[in-house]
Amino acid sequence: MSDTLITDKSRYFVTAEEILQPSEARETFRNHFLAVPIEEHGKQWSSLWDEGNFLPWDKFCASPALEDLLNSPEVRPLLAAHTSKTALVPGCGRGYDALLFASHGYSTVGVEISGSAVREAKKWVQAQVSSGKVDVKKLAPCEFILADFFEDEWLKVTGMKQGEFELVYDYAFLVAMNPTMRQKWAARMAQLITPGTGLLVCLEYPLFRPAETGGPPHGIRSSDYDALLRKNFDKVMHYMPKRTHQVGEGSDMISVWRRKEVAKL
Repeated sequence: MSDTLITDKSRYFVTAEEILQPSEARETFRNHFLAVPIEEHGKQWSSLWDEGNFLPWDKFCASPALEDLLNSPEVRPLLAAHTSKTALVPGCGRGYDALLFASHGYSTVGVEISGSAVREAKKWVQAQVSSGKVDVKKLAPCEFILADFFEDEWLKVTGMKQGEFELVYDYAFLVAMNPTMRQKWAARMAQLITPGTGLLVCLEYPLFRPAETGGPPHGIRSSDYDALLRKNFDKVMHYMPKRTHQVGEGSDMISVWRRKEVAKL
């Protein structure tokens, strides 16, 4: 993979129209997964990272919506309940959002299915530190793990256990997967997040895309998040962020879910 970030906007999804309307980037992305069995999709994602010249989902920065949420007075009482301050970003890409969590004092784990993505994330974070763009005195540990999110081996590497993550962020991770995986995603989130105080933050996207148009990213609705999460989570915040990535402007929603207490037998 090249050491230089590719900034040719024709190779990225910058606006919703570029996902909805036929384009070279959209068709290249769609065909990469077309007719490939679902169980092989992980390898398909990994191959895109290995090649490194077509990463249409990359946004080059942390989520503005997540940044504003972490700085908002409304979320402070929820974050104040966190004692160990542990965070997780599945499908973390180059680690933009993971580093944002770490800059807020959360010991953060980013999980990726591609070794190339993990190397890119480590390289990008080191570049931010070396350039002085982050205050290392306030920076909590931030590590990146090559792993399958749905397996437990990576937990052993980090020294974490199920139920020990107090803050988890999902942006375009759920919708990158085939919709048949969504129940499995919801169950896994319930396993990993701390009962009673743990939060799952979802940047709901792409709400503008009809489900029947396929993916990735696969279309989703706010009601789909409700159906997936209400069994094990309480929705404590739901709003349209003032700032978000351009591709989701006017449609993205933020939902914050608190893990319910687990009934004791």
